[in-house]
Amino acid sequence: MAAQKINEAHEHIAKAEKCLKTSLTKWKPDFDSAASEYAKAAVCFKNAKQYEQAKDAYLKEAEYHTENKALFHAAKAIEQAGMMMKEQKKMPEAIQYIEKACMMYMENGTPDTAAMALDRAGKLIEPLNLEKAVDLYQKAAGVFENEDRLRQAVELLGKASRLLVRLKRLDEAAVALQKEKNMYKEIENFPMCFKVGRLLLSEHNI
Repeated sequence: MAAQKINEAHEHIAKAEKCLKTSLTKWKPDFDSAASEYAKAAVCFKNAKQYEQAKDAYLKEAEYHTENKALFHAAKAIEQAGMMMKEQKKMPEAIQYIEKACMMYMENGTPDTAAMALDRAGKLIEPLNLEKAVDLYQKAAGVFENEDRLRQAVELLGKASRLLVRLKRLDEAAVALQKEKNMYKEIENFPMCFKVGRLLLSEHNI
């Protein structure tokens, strides 16, 4: 089964390379079709658990989507490359790819997708690196806040605040909790506003 999928992947790569060739009658490479073939190759490699080759195929897909000015699809492919790194337990590299994808989502004018990807990246890295998780959650919260998506922003701020407390970065935690409290007040979620207020008081007494 795996061998068959690997063969299929190489067939798709051969088709992609054919799409990129030019001739007297075909002056421009067909980047769209090449990207599509590399996407199919990546899925075949992934199904065969050849994650490094799948990552390379996703990056090729992203390259040709970028050539075709299809930034959203390029970002999606780069995010998938990150997930292939995750499958290999290479978390720092996975996060780098996801962060790169987020920058492209922002450039493409799809900040919500960027924020959701940053949140996913935070969840991936949290068991290994709390500091990086805080950074990712705060970035995601900032993107949602800029889009006036305060309910999503405050949820991510809460994740960051609690990790800051665990890291004993108490001054930063106090600032984050105060911001979280103010945001709950702004969206009129008074029970949560009260709850965060109590957390602030207990944090000051640590």
